[in-house]
Amino acid sequence: MRLLILGGTIFLGRHVAAEALSRGHEVTVFHRGRHGADLFPDAEHLLGDRSGDLTALEGREWEAAIDTSGYQPADVAASSALLGRACVEHLGFVSTCNVYPTWPAEAVSEDTPVWTEGDDYGPNKAACEREAEAALPGRVAAYRAGLLCGPHDNVFRLPWWVQRIGRGGEVLAPGDPERTVQLVDCRDLAIWFVDLAEQRRAGVFNATVPAGRTTMHEVLEAAVAATGSDAHLTWVPDEALTAAGVEPWMELPLWLPEADGPGTWQVAASRAEATGLRARPIAETVADIWAWLESGGAEAEGEDWLSPAAARGIAPEKEREVLAAVAR
Repeated sequence: MRLLILGGTIFLGRHVAAEALSRGHEVTVFHRGRHGADLFPDAEHLLGDRSGDLTALEGREWEAAIDTSGYQPADVAASSALLGRACVEHLGFVSTCNVYPTWPAEAVSEDTPVWTEGDDYGPNKAACEREAEAALPGRVAAYRAGLLCGPHDNVFRLPWWVQRIGRGGEVLAPGDPERTVQLVDCRDLAIWFVDLAEQRRAGVFNATVPAGRTTMHEVLEAAVAATGSDAHLTWVPDEALTAAGVEPWMELPLWLPEADGPGTWQVAASRAEATGLRARPIAETVADIWAWLESGGAEAEGEDWLSPAAARGIAPEKEREVLAAVAR
């Protein structure tokens, strides 16, 4: 099929483009030209800016499109209207679980109400979904993504852990080691997105793996195994981390005190699984992230490649202070 990818050169979009090309589809990637211009020589590259310059897309036709870069409702309204004129039969729109006002405080499913007002990330993504559906009624698959991971991760949450464990020594591991997490490899999402585009399947899907499959302990031990380091995990309870002033999510990626976010890793995913989303073992994802880091990682991706939301990680001196306090 003729497939347009809005984005297509960073993280999720990059994996979607690679998957579509591997199947022999005729792929066009629309991006600003800031990153990945040397990627995918077999794809057509169209340059523009979805916030104001869509002229490169005008007068064209595609059978399907996957929008990996829509954040502002007005931008999505404009691009989706153009796709309607381009005779697109299927639009996969990458959204987020942040469309649910009650998440992560509560478990959510696709039937959970979404934001209907507000001007923040979650409300804007919910409005983007509505704009896409209005322009292409019955032709949109809205993918409410969970925690994405894999090689070329520009939000750098799981890679931060792999990198930290690769340095070895005593590692501050957060919370209950048996708490389960929902981490979905972007390459698995890419396979599924292209499957659904081929099938022209529409609907709303929580784009993540089923809850309860993987513990945080398994994730971090997989990093110990993949890196071959002498890292030793010291598990510190939520209460001690909070008392020490450790910032959830940014200083210790993937960690939010369970009391503050009991629904964080309780996103219903049966609809995605029923339509073909399959998850590779977390150990495979971790090993591939380590291989990417060893080959250059974020430093090799170029200037301004990291997302503004990228995890910064706990400073080494603060990590040592927290570990020393726990030891006392």
